[in-house]
Amino acid sequence: MPVNWWEKEPGRLRTEVKLMYQKFPQFELGQAEDDHIVNNWKAVSIGQKYWMGQLKTVAGNIYTVLLAYPNYYPGGGEIKAYIVSPHISHGNHRYGDGHLCLYSNDHGGKGQGAGPGMTAVSYVAWVSAWLHAHEIFEKKGVWPENSFFKRF
Repeated sequence: MPVNWWEKEPGRLRTEVKLMYQKFPQFELGQAEDDHIVNNWKAVSIGQKYWMGQLKTVAGNIYTVLLAYPNYYPGGGEIKAYIVSPHISHGNHRYGDGHLCLYSNDHGGKGQGAGPGMTAVSYVAWVSAWLHAHEIFEKKGVWPENSFFKRF
């Protein structure tokens, strides 16, 4: 039977927990006792670790967010982020399984999204930015352009 990443790297889990409780104490760490289905997408499988909590946007809207750790973490895939509620029906900046596309490929795919330097805190921050972009889309009908990499 395979060993879970948090059993192989307990120090990494302690670091993730410490950082999340410092930066986003409203999120709680869980381990799925059954599959978690979010808006018809399987977000978490039995046994997977995940974070669940709420984010409030600049506009004052509150969203429940789920962050699912991959089975082989860190370095074996990205944490996947889902909006649990309210349901967001548009598919902009989402992958086929419903998790959010949190960063731009304008930079050629270098330096973002994966690797040992990424933590759940990084993903929560990116979800916050995604929600801001979503609310702009809801008002204007277009997803805001990411011009960060064009400034340099």
